[in-house]
Amino acid sequence: MAATAKRPEIIELSRDLRGIPQCEDYERMISGMMYNPNTPKLLEARHQCRGLAADYNNLDTKTISYDQVFEKRLELLRKLVGKVGDGTFIEPPFLPDYGCNVIIGKDCFINWNVTILDTSLVVIGDRVQIGTGASIFTAGHDTSILSRQKFVEFGHPVSIEDDCWIGGNVIILPGVRIGKGSTIGAGSIVTKDIPAYSVAVGSPCRVRKTIQSAEEEEQDPNNPYRNLVRQD
Repeated sequence: MAATAKRPEIIELSRDLRGIPQCEDYERMISGMMYNPNTPKLLEARHQCRGLAADYNNLDTKTISYDQVFEKRLELLRKLVGKVGDGTFIEPPFLPDYGCNVIIGKDCFINWNVTILDTSLVVIGDRVQIGTGASIFTAGHDTSILSRQKFVEFGHPVSIEDDCWIGGNVIILPGVRIGKGSTIGAGSIVTKDIPAYSVAVGSPCRVRKTIQSAEEEEQDPNNPYRNLVRQD
């Protein structure tokens, strides 16, 4: 369902993002209200994203050494998305819709062929890993046929908190929040919020078990990872 009022906290979060198409329909769009996707500023923003995504996805790695690829991709990624932290790497092809509505934390890894329809904001925390073919959808449509004939739609934000692992071909639907440290099994369709420190799978995705936090793992003498040195 579309929202009936703007969301000030979402609009405020967008203020610091690169290249947002600031206008009335943009604020309605990221707030989850009905909006017109064919507003010129929104059309231009999507057009700009296609060009920046092409630059990112078509980087000629034959002309640079392997140890230069990371920094070059991060440089291009910072032109494509709204905000991204240090140490984050995305394997191409990467397919965002607006790009500017995507916030990615530090030390994340996103594998090949990930699609993000960022009609509203997509906020990805630190140290998140996302498998091949995953799709994150903030865009939504009413079941009303008339709404499609009138060319109106809406979107709700998606949040993936720190230290999550999203398996290959997972689909995350509008308005979902995936809690800190959670794992989403490959092929799952996430329709509702997932609590922190959960392992969830299925269609629709459901929690199967809970796990220890990183702090609890550090205190567990039987944990096989607690004495490992971080691999950079």
